[in-house]
Amino acid sequence: MKALRLFFLFGLLFLVTSCSFLTSSNSSEEVDAKKETGDKQSESSSEMSSLFQEGTYKWEEENMILGAMDIIEPQEGSFSFILQAYDGLNVGELSGTAEVDGDTATFTDPTNEKCKATFGWQQNQLAVDTSEACQTEENAVSFTGIYTFIQIGKQEIANPSEAEETTQSNGSDWQEALYIDASYDRGNLSISSVSEDSFQFSFDISHAGQDGELTGTAEITGDEATFQDKDDPACKGTFALLNNVVTFKEDSCVNYHGAGIEFTGSFTMTDQKPLTSTKPDPSCTAAPFHTELLKFAEQGHLKDSSVFLGMTEDELKQEKPSMTYNKDLYEGLPGFFDNKYTYLTVDQEVFNLRYNALSEGEAIPYSDLVCQFGEPDEVIFNELDNVYFHVYNSGENKLSFVSDSKEGDIKAVQLESQRSKLAH
Repeated sequence: MKALRLFFLFGLLFLVTSCSFLTSSNSSEEVDAKKETGDKQSESSSEMSSLFQEGTYKWEEENMILGAMDIIEPQEGSFSFILQAYDGLNVGELSGTAEVDGDTATFTDPTNEKCKATFGWQQNQLAVDTSEACQTEENAVSFTGIYTFIQIGKQEIANPSEAEETTQSNGSDWQEALYIDASYDRGNLSISSVSEDSFQFSFDISHAGQDGELTGTAEITGDEATFQDKDDPACKGTFALLNNVVTFKEDSCVNYHGAGIEFTGSFTMTDQKPLTSTKPDPSCTAAPFHTELLKFAEQGHLKDSSVFLGMTEDELKQEKPSMTYNKDLYEGLPGFFDNKYTYLTVDQEVFNLRYNALSEGEAIPYSDLVCQFGEPDEVIFNELDNVYFHVYNSGENKLSFVSDSKEGDIKAVQLESQRSKLAH
């Protein structure tokens, strides 16, 4: 659904443990003489291979991950690698085997000899420099950057027999943190209140002008967790944990995000704490709309008692001579409008009143709406305008508050007769 998703950037941030190399802290007294000799002979080669340590490295600038590299199976004179990078538009990948020479390593692509890469250490960071020939026409991405090794599990294991048990427990280690999918303009997943059986989560995403928010509780089963929304049972999803990357697959949560976006993605754990809700606490101290608006709507008015449902076009022209008339204002319907109001007519009578809340200030928080009027009678998604209507039945009329997302800020108010001549 989302273009240029970076799951392949973060999906490869798997954490490589080194349990097979751990030794007991109290076993040195009875070391076999032959083993000690062998260890001394391999010491120099171990020091060299440790420069290019097996594991995952990240290229990060200004809190944005631009690339990732995995070093696999380092040998005395070589190591295999996978490089991936993203420039905001394009995605690139480069892999192969680099030859080690002291504290540097070099690589030449066997299929393109002009594509070369060098690897060298700079203040405990791995500097990668690639030639322009490594950039293809389809993915003109440079891999040149400074890559930092991702430390995994700093706790020492005193007994080798504990290594396997520790590794297995880390496999399902759901952690409280902020997780980010950089393929969104804003792709935040917060996981909190983690227990053995469940955790709470909150999505806050935005991309290309589309927003989405979803909160809930997921039930844990090992490395997976499942969720089903209580208010909208059709909305559910599955979380999968792999080495600090949480992949989420959404199923029918369309009521919680815009039409051009979804929560499906791969979210990489950060060292930041879970985000708390940015929504203001519900408060009715400041009424953003007419305090008697629901009763006002029953009488067919919308904030302005001079205009009402059923008013004729001639009456409206006399009452509001400054308003602009358009015979094809909305979906072929005629209407009148100015910067605050829009009035649609059918059979030369007003059947729809709309007030632009943004004309008098900022959009109104959804919590203020619910605090003042209570939960809406229904929430309708208008696919044509890509907006949500929060509908309150008011006598023979229905009052709708308009927002871009299911619980987004209110930007307009609409009043329409339940017995409208025009079926919507």
